[in-house]
Amino acid sequence: MTVFSEYSLWFTPLCLAIGIAIAFFFYKNDHKLHDAPRWVQRLLFALRAFVVSFLLFLLIAPGLELWKRTIEKPTIVLLHDNSKSIVLTKDSSTYKTDYIAKYQDFTNKLQDNYDIAQYTFGEAIEAAKDISFTEDETNISAALQDIATRYYQQNLGAIILATDGIYNAGENAKYATTSLTTTPIYTIALGDTTQGCDNVITSVLHNKIAFRDNPFLLRISIESHTLKGVKSTITVSENETVLFKTTITPNTEHYFTSIDCSLTSKEVGKKKYTVQIEHHNQEINAENNTFVCAVDVLESKQKIAIVYESVHPDIAAIHRAIASNKNYECDVITLSDKKDFVLQNYNCCVLVGLPSAYGKGKDIVADAIQANIPCLLLYNQSTELATVQAQNIGVRISNNTKTFDESKPTYNSDFSLFILDENCKNLLSQVPPLLVPFGSYSTSEQTKVLCSQTIGDIETERPLIAFSMCNNVKVGLILGEGLWRWRLFDHKTNGSFEAFDALINKIVAYLAIAERKELFSVNCESVFTENQDIECTAELYDKTFEPVPDQSISFVITNENGKEFPFTFSPNNQFYQLSAGKFPEGTYQYRATTTIDGKELVKKGSFFVLPQQIEYKQTQANHALLQNISEQTGGIMVYPNELNSLLQHIQTNSNIVAISHTKKERNSMLNMPLILLIILLAASAEWFLRKYYATY
Repeated sequence: MTVFSEYSLWFTPLCLAIGIAIAFFFYKNDHKLHDAPRWVQRLLFALRAFVVSFLLFLLIAPGLELWKRTIEKPTIVLLHDNSKSIVLTKDSSTYKTDYIAKYQDFTNKLQDNYDIAQYTFGEAIEAAKDISFTEDETNISAALQDIATRYYQQNLGAIILATDGIYNAGENAKYATTSLTTTPIYTIALGDTTQGCDNVITSVLHNKIAFRDNPFLLRISIESHTLKGVKSTITVSENETVLFKTTITPNTEHYFTSIDCSLTSKEVGKKKYTVQIEHHNQEINAENNTFVCAVDVLESKQKIAIVYESVHPDIAAIHRAIASNKNYECDVITLSDKKDFVLQNYNCCVLVGLPSAYGKGKDIVADAIQANIPCLLLYNQSTELATVQAQNIGVRISNNTKTFDESKPTYNSDFSLFILDENCKNLLSQVPPLLVPFGSYSTSEQTKVLCSQTIGDIETERPLIAFSMCNNVKVGLILGEGLWRWRLFDHKTNGSFEAFDALINKIVAYLAIAERKELFSVNCESVFTENQDIECTAELYDKTFEPVPDQSISFVITNENGKEFPFTFSPNNQFYQLSAGKFPEGTYQYRATTTIDGKELVKKGSFFVLPQQIEYKQTQANHALLQNISEQTGGIMVYPNELNSLLQHIQTNSNIVAISHTKKERNSMLNMPLILLIILLAASAEWFLRKYYATY
C-alpha cells in the first residue's frame, strides 16, 4: 500500500504541526478539565490534534494505491450450429428432442466449474438463442473469428463447436483457427456422413435481365446420389405451364451434370421460373428437388456506338465498362465502317478523338445532333477543338497552343443531373491525372460540371467532365485523355473495375435514356431472397423538375392473400429511402403514393421473394473438417452420445484453469467511507468525553 497525493506529501508534517498547535492552545488553559483524569486530558488532546490534522491532510487530496488480486475463472464458449442442414437427415426428430435435452444437461454440468457463454450461429452469430435449426446459411469461419475477437486477452478456456461441418458461406473453417491456436476447440459431430439417396439441383445460372423475343439461357446443375440407373425428369415451369422438359439417367452412384435450357419471353415484366427434378420415394430430402429463379424481361437493350478514327486504349476501357451493363448493347465502329453506320439505330454515340485534326469525322457531331442522338465526346490529342466548338456544345477553349496540362478530377458536390455513389466519388478523389488541353475555358449557363480540373494542388474552375444541351440534344464531354489509367487504378486499388464501370455507366445512362417525364418514380429490385431486406428508393420532383425534399411518401406492400404492410419513405438528401425488413417467400405488389401541389401521384410495381435454398444443396456431414479443427487446436471430436466423455476431458485438461490477476488501484481518501467514519468517530468521542468530564 502506498500513499499518494495531488500535492507534495511534504505538507503532511505541516498539517500535523497545525493540528497539534490547535489542540495545545485549545486545551492549555481549559480549567473545566483540571479535575479530569490525566489520561482523559491526553486522549482529548490527541483526538483534537488527530481530527484537525487529518482534515487538513484531506485538503491536499491524498489517496491510497493498493494492489488488488482477482481470480478469473476460465470461460467455456458453446457455439452451436442452428442451420437447417442439421435436421435434413433421417435422425431429424432425435436432434429436435433427445439431443437438445442431452446438450442442455451437458451445459448445466459445465456451469459448476466454469463461466459459460452460449451462442448459436448460421449466417451470423447470436447470443443465447434457442436452438431451432432454422438458419438459411452456415458460416462457421465467421463464428469462430467473432469469438476470437470477443474474447481477445480473456481467459478463454475452450470452445465447444457443435455442427455437421457443412458450410456454405465464408472461408474454410480450418483457416479461421489461426487466432485460436492456444484455445482448444472441442467439436461435437452432428449430422450424417453417409450420403443418402438424393436428387439435388445445386444451382441455376441465369441473367437477371433478359429482353423480349430474345432467347436467354438457364444452366441447371444437378447432382444425383445413389440413384444409378433411375430415370429422373427435369422440368422448367412458369405459373404451372411447363416450358422445358428433359430426363436424365445416372450411370454412376454419384452423378453430376449440367443442362442448358433456352427460354424466350414474348411479354415484358418480371417472370418467375420453377426448376424441378423428379423426387423418388427413397429420397430423405425433397427440399433440394426444386429451385426457383426470376428474370426481369425488358422491352429491348439500349444500343451504344463507340466511334473512333485512331486506335486508343481509352476505347477498350470505355467499351468494357459499357459492356459490363446487361442493359446495353455496345458496338465499336471505325470511321472506315461509316458506310454501314446508321446513327438512328443507336440511343447514344461515344465519339473518341472525333472530329480529328486531320479533318476526319468533321460532320459526325453535327449529324448526331441533327438526328437527335445524344453523344459523349472523349477528348484526346487528335481531337480538332475548333470543329467541336463550332457546334456550341457548351464548353469553349480559347488560346489553345496545342500544349497540355496534367489534371486530376475534383468532384462538384453541387452537380445534380445524377448521383454518384461513394465508391465512384472515392475513385475520383484518387485517380491519376488525365492529359487535358491548355487554354482559357468558358462554359455556357446550361453547362453542368461533374468534375473540374485540379492542376497540381490548385483547384480550378475548368471543366473536366461536363454536360450540356445542343438544340435540345444531350451532350457529354470528357476533356481529358487517359481514362484507361483510371480503370487499371480502380482494379489495383479495389480489386475490381466496379467503381470505374459504374462511373461510365452513370454517364452513358444519363445521355442514352430519354429525358425524365415523371415527377415521381420508385426504384425497387425485382427479386429478393428470404434473408434480404426489402430496400427501395424514390425520387420526387416539382413541375420545374427541382427535387422536392421532406415530402411524405407512403408505401404499401400487399402479399398474395391481400394482407397489407404499410411503410413510409425517409428523406435522404435528394432521394427517399425505405427498408421494409425481410419478407417470406411469395409474390408481392406495392403501391407508393404522395401528394404534390394538391395532386396525388401513384406508383405501382411488384417483386418476388424467393426461398433461400442454399442449406438444402449439401446434406452429407463433413466430420473430417471437424476432426481437422480439433487436431489443430489441441481439442478432440466427439459424437452426441459421447458428451460425458467430453465433460471429463475438459475437467482433466490442466490448461483450462483459473487465472489470478493482480492490478494496481488508486482511490482518493475522500471517496473512502472508512476514513470519513474514523474522523466522525474521533470527533464524536472527543465531544462525548468533554461533555462527560467538563459538564458541557
